[in-house]
Amino acid sequence: MVGFLRLVGVLTVFGVGFSPFLLEQLWNDPSIIIQAWWYTPAIFAGFGLIFIPSILANIFGVGRVKSGLPAVGVIKSIQQTGTYINEQPEVRLDLTVSLKGREKYDTELRTIIPLTSMAQFQPGSFIPLVVSVKDERKVGLDLKGRLSQEDMQQLLDEKMVQHGVAPEMMDIARTGEKAMAKILDVTPLGSGGNGKIKLQLTLSVTKSNGETFKVTIPKEIYPSALPQVQQGHIINVIYSKQDPSKLVLALSVQEEQLSNLFSS
Repeated sequence: MVGFLRLVGVLTVFGVGFSPFLLEQLWNDPSIIIQAWWYTPAIFAGFGLIFIPSILANIFGVGRVKSGLPAVGVIKSIQQTGTYINEQPEVRLDLTVSLKGREKYDTELRTIIPLTSMAQFQPGSFIPLVVSVKDERKVGLDLKGRLSQEDMQQLLDEKMVQHGVAPEMMDIARTGEKAMAKILDVTPLGSGGNGKIKLQLTLSVTKSNGETFKVTIPKEIYPSALPQVQQGHIINVIYSKQDPSKLVLALSVQEEQLSNLFSS
């Protein structure tokens, strides 16, 4: 709607402003238009249609997406537009959006960000979004916390499956038993998929009841997680109740991992 009103404003200013030149060519008397009672108001109305809608949109949120589907956005770039509302800058965010059940896609968001919050909106940062049900390219900041922890976990699970994590392993992570494991041996096996490193790990796992068992398994991890997986380290794991030899590593989530999962 803002874009349409701007277009009408531009056409109005151009049409009314050009009409005296047209009359000068036709009748040699541009004053017929210039002296008309509607000439000056029409010029001001045209400029109003160009500038006022965007100002109202920033002040009152006209045209902003306030409700919709919860999603996660990764900021690709941020640029100030030069517009300030109440001394706070308007910025244009280029985003990669992850929406449950859909492929990642890129879009743009213009919004006002307080200067005190600018550090939270940098390339690579994750922000909660709401996506318009009618047009997924239209997004807004999730200011009311619609993106719950459950939504975030479902999105994370979906992206991990898309990046090659077996659904069985995801099920173990949700329903398995937590335990501590000592890394007895680490053997590199080359490169894995999606920029990961493939390792063979030998672990001594201690169950909650004090029982221990030994297991050797192949795992793929991101390079940023490699310092956590060194011989002699103690890590958290989750193993299958039915088959303890099947387990997942409960490593600290690294920013690189999230970027690979949620970015293009």
